[in-house]
Amino acid sequence: MLKEFEVGPIRPPSEASSLLLRITRNCSWNKCKFCRLYKGQPFKTRSIEEIKEDIDQVAAYRDDIASWMPAGAPFDQQLFYRRMRQLPEEIAQQYFYVLNWMLNGEEQSVFLQDANTMVLTFDKLLSILTYLKEKLPEVRRITSYGRVDALTRFSVEQLTELREAGLNRIHSGYETGSDRVLTLINKGYTKEQEIEAGQKVKASGIELSIYVMSGVGGRQLSEENAEETADVISKVNPDFVRIRTFVAKTGTEILEEIQQGRIEECSDKEKLLELKNMISQINGADGFVYSDHIINLLEEVQGNLKTDRQKMLSVIQAFEDLPVREQREFQLARRMCMIRSMSQLDELSPEQKAKVEMYFAQLSSDDEFEAFLSRLLRRYI
Repeated sequence: MLKEFEVGPIRPPSEASSLLLRITRNCSWNKCKFCRLYKGQPFKTRSIEEIKEDIDQVAAYRDDIASWMPAGAPFDQQLFYRRMRQLPEEIAQQYFYVLNWMLNGEEQSVFLQDANTMVLTFDKLLSILTYLKEKLPEVRRITSYGRVDALTRFSVEQLTELREAGLNRIHSGYETGSDRVLTLINKGYTKEQEIEAGQKVKASGIELSIYVMSGVGGRQLSEENAEETADVISKVNPDFVRIRTFVAKTGTEILEEIQQGRIEECSDKEKLLELKNMISQINGADGFVYSDHIINLLEEVQGNLKTDRQKMLSVIQAFEDLPVREQREFQLARRMCMIRSMSQLDELSPEQKAKVEMYFAQLSSDDEFEAFLSRLLRRYI
């Protein structure tokens, strides 16, 4: 009988259709003040033997499922469900997982987990990539998280060889380009290292997807956060800039510092205006901005930095131009997951409108309004 293969707890939203292959467990740094995901969990690198066995298992599941799908015939869903009911639940779940990858993965992509696969040695990474492509030759895209300090250890030549072995994209949580903010959140590296790592990845031909946090420096460092992050993006020119509006999560050190008054948290609107400031100051970059997470207020702020900058800025300006009451109604509806864009504000059902009005009436002060939004946002990953 087929055995289970290991899957970690998280992946980027853009890797929703990817097969998840666990190479390391948890986070090699695990000290960022804004993150709670891996707290209390020790970091561990899995052995080559364990990883290869998991790849073998995925290939075996794939082959077994393929044997039920004659060439040219439509997938027999009823047959599949009948077979799954005869299996232990944990094995059936693995079948569903691999089937979903086979049917829905547009690029047949694989994401290497967990938080910093690039911490491994060049030889180990190369061995994993080579074996993965050998056993799953249909895979067209392989991606991974990689911390800045891990990426700086590689030469451009080594990264190029990893690309040739199949590594197409690296996701990296830059968060900010400000050294003061990097220190504030205990990120563990510097702006100079961010630029070095990013330029190496780009020179190798591997796609670079970075994550930035508007508002993470608080009100005191908001201007600097926007300016310095824009400078890093201008010098690195990543293929993708993914917006992750800062949210102080329950159980994190940074929330404790906010509650103690050591950091003055930006309002929901101020975080958006910081994003506007950042986009305005980026020069010479031609990658894409994506607002692909529910924690972002304006999902429509996305596009190419070279051709769509004014369009992105105009989306934010349109929000600014709304009367304050309508701004807040939209914020409430958005944060309660009723709508995804400003244009949908007029499409709320009578029940939804009544709920928004109820909270609007109850939240009489700015502090109460922001505290309520923060409670809503802390529910999200």
